[in-house]
Amino acid sequence: MYYPKSQIKTNLYTNGSELVTTTNNQLYQGYYYETSNGQLFTGKNPQDGPNILLSRQNLTTLYDPTNVLDNPDFDNTIYYYNIIDINYNDATNTDTNKVRSIPQFNLTLPTDQDKINGQFTRYFCKKNNEIKYLEINQDTFKKLQIRDSKIAWDLYTPVQVIWIISGNQTQVFASNKGTTQTIENTLQWTGFTQYFQDKFLKYYLGF
Repeated sequence: MYYPKSQIKTNLYTNGSELVTTTNNQLYQGYYYETSNGQLFTGKNPQDGPNILLSRQNLTTLYDPTNVLDNPDFDNTIYYYNIIDINYNDATNTDTNKVRSIPQFNLTLPTDQDKINGQFTRYFCKKNNEIKYLEINQDTFKKLQIRDSKIAWDLYTPVQVIWIISGNQTQVFASNKGTTQTIENTLQWTGFTQYFQDKFLKYYLGF
């Protein structure tokens, strides 16, 4: 996966007490790197594979949306949750059997500042019991991420993608495709890369 050097911190190290792999929620010890949007991956750098997505252990326990929003240390780290029975009642005793909204297709377009930065964030989700992907907006992503009781968070898994829109055309294509392939491999999201129909230069601005 390609990242401009200015967008990553490489050769970071964890002693095994703070980070877990999102694939099996196991503690991870070793080298990792961090991208500009706060995502953490195994390996000293993107070329030191496999690059498995990591999350911070102390944040993955924050299941109550109220606690998440009130926590000053909460950031935009992505969380992936297992499928939970629809009858589950959360810590606030909210009945999840109430009528809830489901994610709707919604594009996120680059802002003027994004165009200056040469990248922006796109948001997607997968229906947990189907090979079905959907592009969503940031608001829906956050609601799924924090398990908002007003949305069917237990039926969908959200992800955010840093989408490169400027630079060398070949590298931009390879970077965006590589990002989707990493997500597909890490989360075992069959067909996620094909969802984009090879349009990895979408929103491309050139140099």
